[in-house]
Order: sequence, then C-alpha cells, then structure tokens
Amino acid sequence: MLDADVFLTNSSTLHDLVLKEQTVVAPLLRSDGMYSNFWAGMTAEYYYVRTDLYEPILFREKTGCHNVPMVHSAVLVDLRRFDSDRLTYKAEKLIAYNGPEDDIITFAVGANKSDVPLFVCNDEIYGFVMVPLENEETITEDMQRLTNTKVEILAFNDYLPLSDDLKEFVMYPEKDTLGLDQIYMINLIRRPERRKRMHRLFDELGIRAEIINAVDGSLDRYVFNPAISF
Repeated sequence: MLDADVFLTNSSTLHDLVLKEQTVVAPLLRSDGMYSNFWAGMTAEYYYVRTDLYEPILFREKTGCHNVPMVHSAVLVDLRRFDSDRLTYKAEKLIAYNGPEDDIITFAVGANKSDVPLFVCNDEIYGFVMVPLENEETITEDMQRLTNTKVEILAFNDYLPLSDDLKEFVMYPEKDTLGLDQIYMINLIRRPERRKRMHRLFDELGIRAEIINAVDGSLDRYVFNPAISF
C-alpha cells in the first residue's frame, strides 16, 4: 500500500522490506517536520499519543525494525502469510469495534487485536512523506510543504528523477536574491556533486546566486607558495 504523497528515494526499499520476513512492515518516512508514517503510541480511544519512543525511532537514534501500534502511507503486507487474512481497512469487519471511522486506525486496531505485529524500519533512509493539510489550510500551504519536502530530500539525494511526461507540470519559482544585494555560493571545483546539488536547491527555492570557485588549499601551487604565510 503506497500513498500518492510518498517519495521513496531508496531504490532497494521493496527488496529490503521483503527480507524483513514480517507480515506487515513499513519503511520509516521523514517529512519537513515531526510527522512520519508511524505512531509509537495509541490511546484507549484509538487516537494518536506521542511517547518517548517516537523521536529515537524518527531520528534513527535507535535503528532497526520497531514494533509499533500504527503504520500507514507506505506499508508492505505479505499476503502469503495466513495471519494477513485477519487484516482489514473496513471497520464493519472488526468485532465490537467502537473507534473512529478511519481506515488507518481500523487497520492498526484490527492488526493489534489479531496479534499481527506492525513494524517500522529505520535501518536505512527509505524516503519521505508530505505532512497532510489541515481543514483550514490552502493549496498554497501544501505547495510550500512540497518545496520543503523536496529540499529535505535533496539533503540526502543528488536529485529527484522526473518523468519526461510530467516535466511540463513542474513549476519553479522565479529567481531573485531574496531582498539582498547579492547571494554568493563558494564551492570547490573538485566537488561537482555538491555544486549540482546546490544548483537544484536554488531552482527549488528561487534563489539567484553567483558561483565563486573556492581556493583549493590542497593544490601544490597553494601548499608550496612562499608568498602565503600563516
């Protein structure tokens, strides 16, 4: 199960999850905030509650596969296992269920009552997820979150692949200097991957910057230059 607002940036995600050999397993997904695709706690009324386990899992302070009460948005279910027959997204299929009419809560409660463990794995950086809009928020705010998410992704990946069929629908902001006289990026020529990543960030953020080649102190003409003293 994969939501449309999920970015799986690790090409080995499916392979890695299959190797976990669990009935239900999810890759940990980061966002531009504290939101993720798992809960580390659930109230008696089946609602979300923040626990001390959440941040160590989210920030990968404790890595591995963690048994949690809820996973959503990107979930692998092994339908070859008999206990997967007890899983459902339909509340009417749960006996004496009195919780909210919510598909992911129904799935989690059904799994927990059927003794089917739910695991979220943070042993690798698997991908990212958008923070859902609140009822009063606008599409403009959603677009800003999308930009924030893409910037977060570029901190871990060189680029986001873009289908040729979809390029015409992707818009970038007009570039300026954000109210400053000039913005400079100083970068070593021998680190082209960082330069490419910064150019992509400037495209996403609408930043017009002048590129300055940094002085490379590792080159012989600087290391052995008698005119340079420290």
